Amino acid sequence: MAKCDADRSALFTRSDEPLTHGKPGRRIALAGVVGIILPVGLLAWAASMAILFPDSPQCGEYTGCFGYVVQAWEIGRWVAIVLAWPILYLLRVRPSWPVAVLAALFLVVIWQFAEALLPVSLSGAFILIVFSGMIAYPAAAWLARPRVPSRSTVEATAQLKLPDDS
Repeated sequence: MAKCDADRSALFTRSDEPLTHGKPGRRIALAGVVGIILPVGLLAWAASMAILFPDSPQCGEYTGCFGYVVQAWEIGRWVAIVLAWPILYLLRVRPSWPVAVLAALFLVVIWQFAEALLPVSLSGAFILIVFSGMIAYPAAAWLARPRVPSRSTVEATAQLKLPDDS
């Protein structure tokens, strides 16, 4: 009994272990963190450029420095997709490569929808763009989760006891 508990505690407390065998909620939550980090990084870049270069052509008299936000959107969204895989890997979300690829597909669809939404609701489209990573990365982590082997599923099903009809 003690050996079994020791093996079990070693399985869940080792820091270098990927999260493929851990709780799926933790993988999904860490993928959501990646979905937060990337747009915050883009907006921080746009804000720092506006502070460092307030007299640039990106800043207008009536629009403020909205040009930096547009520039961050046009270039930064593709940079964010490329940076997602290393960040997912550093946070030990496994399998990180399929999560990054699936999330990129989801993000492109969400961004197309948000761009179509721009004439109707500028604020709604902006909120959807900012929170698109929080939608795409957890959904991709859920869809790319490692599957339970079929033998384990059969054994677990065989051990279930059906309730008596009485």
